[in-house]
Amino acid sequence: MTESFVSTSIARRLIARMQATHERRRISVFSGPPGIGKTTAVDEFVRRRPGQVAVVKIARRNAREVLVLQHALEAVRRLTGSFFEHAPSSLWDLRNDLFGAVCDWAGVEATPARRGEYEGQAFPPLTLVFDEAQNLSREAIDGLRYWNDADRCYAPFPIALVFVGNNEFSLGGATASDSVISAAVADRALYLQTFDYDDVTDDDLALFIEAQRELDPLALAAIVRSFKTPRAQRSLRRVEDLLDELAKIAGGGAVSAQTVRQALELA
Repeated sequence: MTESFVSTSIARRLIARMQATHERRRISVFSGPPGIGKTTAVDEFVRRRPGQVAVVKIARRNAREVLVLQHALEAVRRLTGSFFEHAPSSLWDLRNDLFGAVCDWAGVEATPARRGEYEGQAFPPLTLVFDEAQNLSREAIDGLRYWNDADRCYAPFPIALVFVGNNEFSLGGATASDSVISAAVADRALYLQTFDYDDVTDDDLALFIEAQRELDPLALAAIVRSFKTPRAQRSLRRVEDLLDELAKIAGGGAVSAQTVRQALELA
């Protein structure tokens, strides 16, 4: 494990589910509010599967299929060490180029791959993780599923797809008119899961705090207790902000339970 990775219960669940999605070459969709460790879990999953996972992050809201495939093409090229940056604006050309980039990654020729001369299961699994997936349009996500289909796949073999978004990312599937997840994608999903701040346990908070600062048990217990109030947002980012504030108040000295009470009074 890397020093920055904290094995919270949410991180463990996310990594295990992403791993299963990767191995089975499936689609999974995860959502949850900011600050619960989703991106950290993605980073750790990538570290555990070097060269087999490409992360795609798009900042533009309601990103259409062309833009999403341009970013996916760039991500797959990075896996192969390619420095070629051109990405066409034509959807047809983009699909061709991404097919070729996947073939480069797999070490096969594109022409025989198009003719179906290679057995897909002979290749190691490849996964595309779309972080900040709330920025993808429904059309883009629906188009991406064809890169995963076992039958008439756009790729030389099914590519596993993982979508990770914040709590704006509706997972309602076919029953929700405002969902970005179509019935076709929901039906293919190995996991379709929503996390919440309530899923961050006291043990998760304690693990995170101990990874950031060395505190006496009373101070640690006071911090964890402060996040049990109804108004408290059990975000690891909020915990980190509080720890920074405690360090300032302590002025380089030890953080005590009294320091925690003082910081909470100032909040």
